[in-house]
Amino acid sequence: MDMRDGSEYLGPDDGADLGMVPIDWAAFWCEELPPEDYVLEPLVAAGRQTAIYSVAKSGKSLLALDMAAAAACGRSILGQPAQEPVEVMYVDLEMTMADLRERLSDLGYGPDDDLSLLHYYQLPTMPPLDSELGGELLVSIALVHGAKVVVIDTMARAVSGAENDSDTYRSFYAHTGRRLKAAGIALLRLDHMGKDPTQGQRGSSAKVDDVDVVFRMSVDGNRITLHRTHSRIPWVPQEVVIERHEDPVLRHVWDADSVPAGTHEVALLLDDLEVPVDSQTMTAVRTLKAAGKGRRKALVIAAQKYRRTRP
Repeated sequence: MDMRDGSEYLGPDDGADLGMVPIDWAAFWCEELPPEDYVLEPLVAAGRQTAIYSVAKSGKSLLALDMAAAAACGRSILGQPAQEPVEVMYVDLEMTMADLRERLSDLGYGPDDDLSLLHYYQLPTMPPLDSELGGELLVSIALVHGAKVVVIDTMARAVSGAENDSDTYRSFYAHTGRRLKAAGIALLRLDHMGKDPTQGQRGSSAKVDDVDVVFRMSVDGNRITLHRTHSRIPWVPQEVVIERHEDPVLRHVWDADSVPAGTHEVALLLDDLEVPVDSQTMTAVRTLKAAGKGRRKALVIAAQKYRRTRP
């Protein structure tokens, strides 16, 4: 240990023993970074933390369940082309067994469907997630499952601290959110809107401090609009419009027409440059930049999605 003015200090070697290691800058610049992409497109980015809030009984849990089950089964998520299935962990602190069976049946699932990658914890008895034990337990289980995303439905029931106390959500991040982010596991938090819609989520304003993206969800008939109110990821859409269909089964479909201005232009540029439609976003971004036609990442993501789904 270092000795300064007669006092004892922990040095770098001691910090390493406690899990505190500085960045190795040589390795930092050489390391291949994973592509920035979605785990539940276009709402939940891979490895990032997202919150969706709305008035009670507006269908946010149904939307989350639709995305989670589709991802776990390798089905179409929100009407997009089906992809390889991923492990999903869903912590449900609200619905009963009857509620869940009814909703899955409405979404077209039954006994013959393989839901083994949807690790669903219904009304679990677990330590609160704003505690050390709760965070350690949840993240350990998620790692055992190999989960790419954890859904918490809803936040108010997952913590023990007062909803209006900012320390509650700082503790949640310290014990659960930070651990998930360090493990590269995405998080989707569902929450309720406060009495005053202009004030955002119910409870402390600190709820928005630690998440990467916040969406306010509103419903008009079968049309669902998710408006991005906070974000540290500029390429996530400002607004996502989803149509809820009920025939032949209940499903949610991302409105293909609700794309950012300039999407079709960028799609044509990518066509001209012969960029494959299944290229990673950063490959498309670099190709456009090299051709002197650089565009914002959000537009490139929207354009690639449009190219994959257009007739």
